[in-house]
Amino acid sequence: MFYNSGVNNLDRATPRCFAGSHFVLIPLLALLALCPRAFGAAAQPAFPLHTAGQFIVDSNGNRVRLNAAAWYGGESTDFVVAGLEIATLPTIVQQIKAQNLNAIRLPWSNQLYESNPVIASYALTANPGLQGENALTIMDQVVAALTNAGIMVILDNHNSDAEWCCSGTDGNTLWYNSQYPETSWLSDWEGMAQRYKSNPLVIGADLRNEPRGNVTWGGDPSTDWHAAAERGGNAILAVNPNALIFVEGVNYALDLSGVATLPVQLNVPNQLVYSVHDYGAFDYTGLTSFSGYLSSLDPRWGYLVSGANPQPIWIGEFGTCNTANTCVSSTNPSDLGLWFGYFSTYVQQYGLDWAYWALNGTESTGDGRTYGAAESYGLLNPSWNGTALPALTSQLGVIIAAAPNVTLISGGSIDILSPGLSNSATVAVTPQNGFTGTVSLSCSVSGGSSGASYLPTCTVPSTENITGTAAVNATVTVTTTGSSASSARHPLGIFSRAVGGAALASLLLIGFPARRRKMLLPVLILMAAAFTLSACGGGSQTGTTSVSTPTGNYTVTVTGTATGLNPVTVQIPLSVQ
Repeated sequence: MFYNSGVNNLDRATPRCFAGSHFVLIPLLALLALCPRAFGAAAQPAFPLHTAGQFIVDSNGNRVRLNAAAWYGGESTDFVVAGLEIATLPTIVQQIKAQNLNAIRLPWSNQLYESNPVIASYALTANPGLQGENALTIMDQVVAALTNAGIMVILDNHNSDAEWCCSGTDGNTLWYNSQYPETSWLSDWEGMAQRYKSNPLVIGADLRNEPRGNVTWGGDPSTDWHAAAERGGNAILAVNPNALIFVEGVNYALDLSGVATLPVQLNVPNQLVYSVHDYGAFDYTGLTSFSGYLSSLDPRWGYLVSGANPQPIWIGEFGTCNTANTCVSSTNPSDLGLWFGYFSTYVQQYGLDWAYWALNGTESTGDGRTYGAAESYGLLNPSWNGTALPALTSQLGVIIAAAPNVTLISGGSIDILSPGLSNSATVAVTPQNGFTGTVSLSCSVSGGSSGASYLPTCTVPSTENITGTAAVNATVTVTTTGSSASSARHPLGIFSRAVGGAALASLLLIGFPARRRKMLLPVLILMAAAFTLSACGGGSQTGTTSVSTPTGNYTVTVTGTATGLNPVTVQIPLSVQ
């Protein structure tokens, strides 16, 4: 497996059995033979965890990167994680490890904690040993099964009332409601913190899922999520000062812009992690380029990743469909794969922590849901015994493996309005997972009519140097040939000038004494030759030939190579009108 649990340092550092500053990509089996620890079971972190700069680290200062998924159901009216009616708890834990995940985000509701009902038998069919148990007892056993397997757990207060989240009218838009006021929210969190305080692999608390509606960051105390997050975080830290506190943004966890002027301040330093959610299906319209993706992220929360003062960021939810490969990779804006490609590149570029929504192979009970139906965003299949979409698992595996790499991202198509003109586009040479070095670039143009002449040509800088995490833009310029005419000259015109040149030379010689003629002869021969050669530019025109680039559609392919890496390419559509 690429990764079991604990620290994944491959995003920032070369495995210790390799020398040099750059990771050398070789086939996986060879890598396992040369360095069995590189993708095998990673060493367990030294708990407890805290933050240093923009990263989560263990007590020895080693980076701990969260590659997680949400296992939902506990927040619903089932009051228990989904899947236990289909597969045994140990089987599901084995599948989590098979997905190369090292953490689970575990949603719960205040209603679960305060009512603690006996779980209905329909939800535990495959686990008869859990029949008749209360919700919190089964949660204890789920947490124990995960952490005994080395899988970290983040507790997620998903909603107050048990239900399927989320809408703007479900009564759970804030961190409290009339049934469960803030005092309940705080005391319930204190109880959960105390319950799992002795388990170091229960690493933290996601304070509230997707604050939304009229919630604010500052301002009116009744809607001020910033102040509430400080109160909630401090309440948990008073019980367990080693807990990581995950604070989501407002507007469905999409917006952390308020942090720029009003950051969260907790009583225990270095325990704060900001959390955001990102979905291609809900959060973007008209997305057609990576630069457009960045333009949307940066003012909301991307500035906390790439700005001058980077903060610890956990993408606490993201997800795509599992019904087709185009959910994972596509160039069509109508497919989620276009967004997912941009998202994957961004996560790899900055080595971000994340949690996929969702692990589930089947749905829990909820509004618009069918209990036991296939989860169309799930990592696992409806039998909970394997992956739902191999392409999705593979792409997440690429992110988890986190080998230093580089990718090329097109800034858009190239349109040339008529032959003879030039135009250009940018290609972002984007480092991933700590890559630095020199990238060599080349380009070529394909397409057009078979056998056509004067096809478009392209140029690109021969190299770009990557020295940090920021992408470097390279300009690709395409040049075309405009219409012109070439003339064919009559051969008699050339002949007549040649004869005239010879005659002129003869006449000039007649006027000189014989003893001088030998001296002047070479000069006169050169004059006659020059007169003759001028015939190439004169004479009768017999026809013209067009020499312009044919109109039509072409493809510009840019290739990047770097020492130790496989070549990467990107294609840019080209139109000559």
